[in-house]
Amino acid sequence: MLQTLFGSNIPSIQELSNNVDMLFLNVHSIWKDNQPVPPNVVHIGGIHTRLSKALPKDMDLLLNASSNGVIYFSLGTNVNTTNLPPDKVQMMVNVFSQLPYDVIWKLDKDTIPGKTENIKLFKWVPQADLLKHPKIKLFITQGGLQSTDEAIDAGVPVIGIPMLADQWYNTEKYQYHKIGIKLDLTDLTEEVFRKAIDTVISDKSYRENMIRLRTLMKDEPRTPLENAVWWIEYTLRHGGAKHLRAAGVNSPSWESCLVETRVELVVSCPSVFECQTRQTHLRWSSPFPSPEVVKSWDWTLGDAVTRLKLITLPLLYILPL
Repeated sequence: MLQTLFGSNIPSIQELSNNVDMLFLNVHSIWKDNQPVPPNVVHIGGIHTRLSKALPKDMDLLLNASSNGVIYFSLGTNVNTTNLPPDKVQMMVNVFSQLPYDVIWKLDKDTIPGKTENIKLFKWVPQADLLKHPKIKLFITQGGLQSTDEAIDAGVPVIGIPMLADQWYNTEKYQYHKIGIKLDLTDLTEEVFRKAIDTVISDKSYRENMIRLRTLMKDEPRTPLENAVWWIEYTLRHGGAKHLRAAGVNSPSWESCLVETRVELVVSCPSVFECQTRQTHLRWSSPFPSPEVVKSWDWTLGDAVTRLKLITLPLLYILPL
């Protein structure tokens, strides 16, 4: 595909990946737990968000006429709701039909069995604009990153029902930041679904936490778009930005992960420790040498080096790769 678009002389993907001067990530650093990155990795989360536009007239009339507010339900563009298990779809219909709220459901069908008057079906929805309407009480989403960004931008609390990819991570973050609730479709029942909806709408802390998170993410000297433009111009001004890359950026993975050192340690002193399945956990099978034992050692130069490794190198395993 690259050769078709850019010609046969384009370098291989491996060469291109080793020649990246600037990397833009469409996610906010807070959402990624503030992971440390080199200066040539720039977070531009929310770059697609914009000022709201007027809603279609029929949708605007529906929202303004709603007495108790509106719930918006969409599983995004990658999940066809009609392909969900029929019993789960019917369960959702049953719950929505019992609510005092109107429900805007993004669905690629004109009708659905059991649909009641308060359930409104739309094949297309201007999601970002809809979420910013003051009558929206709750957003039930699959947990995609852009949908999450738009919910944060609108200050609307969420219920996440993850289906694939990063949606599992994002919906876990809903609970971590206390901006919503994560549900598992497999175990979802009418009782659980109804309780989650009632909880998120009635507990004002979910909306308050969402607004606070939005404030934290937006309190920056430049907008995501301005930040991207500034760094692109910076890279052009200086003929690249390799001086901002991490020193080990092109190192082979076995070298950057200290595989050689770790193998040497395991071979030379396998009884010092045991690593659990996760790399970030450590379980000692024997303690560090006691001061009395250290004093009894014959400190030749070779032994000193070996024993220094014995004491210090296990600490590497406390840190994640």
